[in-house]
Amino acid sequence: MTEEAQQRFLYYFYEAEQLWQQQDYAASIPLFEFCHDLNPTDPIVNRYMGHAYRGCNMPDRALPFYRVAWEQAPNDCWADYAVSLYNMGDKQHRKQAIKVMEQTTKTLTNDIELWDRLRDAYTGLGKYKQAIKAQDRMDQIEGYGPYSAINRYRIYVMANDPKRAIRAIEEYLQEDSTNLQFQLYRMHLYEITRKPFAQQEQAYLTVLRLDPHNALALNDYAYMLACHGGDLKKAESMSIRALHIEPTNPAYLDTYAWIMYLSGQKELAKLYIRQAMQHLPADADKTDIQRHYNIIMQ
Repeated sequence: MTEEAQQRFLYYFYEAEQLWQQQDYAASIPLFEFCHDLNPTDPIVNRYMGHAYRGCNMPDRALPFYRVAWEQAPNDCWADYAVSLYNMGDKQHRKQAIKVMEQTTKTLTNDIELWDRLRDAYTGLGKYKQAIKAQDRMDQIEGYGPYSAINRYRIYVMANDPKRAIRAIEEYLQEDSTNLQFQLYRMHLYEITRKPFAQQEQAYLTVLRLDPHNALALNDYAYMLACHGGDLKKAESMSIRALHIEPTNPAYLDTYAWIMYLSGQKELAKLYIRQAMQHLPADADKTDIQRHYNIIMQ
């Protein structure tokens, strides 16, 4: 490029950059295009072209520019290209995004953001083994901690592998048993995997020791006691505590109605199951509450 062309390039580039910073993306595009014509492989210009088209809601037009930017400066421009590919939404573009990131890991071996995005991309495409390997790599770089544990838990839940999800949670709880969120995750997993009564009860009691006013734990513990433990008095006490915290929660109203029904207090059961149905959102799953309603009102 001649000295004159370089001066023109810099002049138009800075003008375009100013417009872009002011979010006047459409006005910046012709100026960036002029710079692009002068130097079509400049990674910074191509990156800005991609940003400008993306700002104008034209992701298809942005992709070719992000690609050139990545090809010219992969370590600096991988994220724009990979994220734009992934956000296109279709499987083919998402596979290409993964290839871009996998190729970039060869040079940016210890980039946490890169491995983080790659793990999420694997998870989104159902490549759960690769997602776990990406998390393993992150742990090698920055060490094991709650973020690692929660990611492993989510991957295993999405993979419909609750046993490994439980192991991921319990491994971290060995290091920090006072983490309420992780105790809640374990409580939920014990419920859906139908662990023995004693194990589930211990999970509820642990959560309630950490947070005596946790309405979810109070309600679920009450329901389990009523259906499996046989201690209806204790179940009623727990259920009332949950309703004091969230008096219009349809699930909690349903639990109390069912306890009243099992206790032989049919009229109270009818009153509360009607309230549960009234407070149920239109798009909610009505299966369990409807089943209790039919039995109680029969």
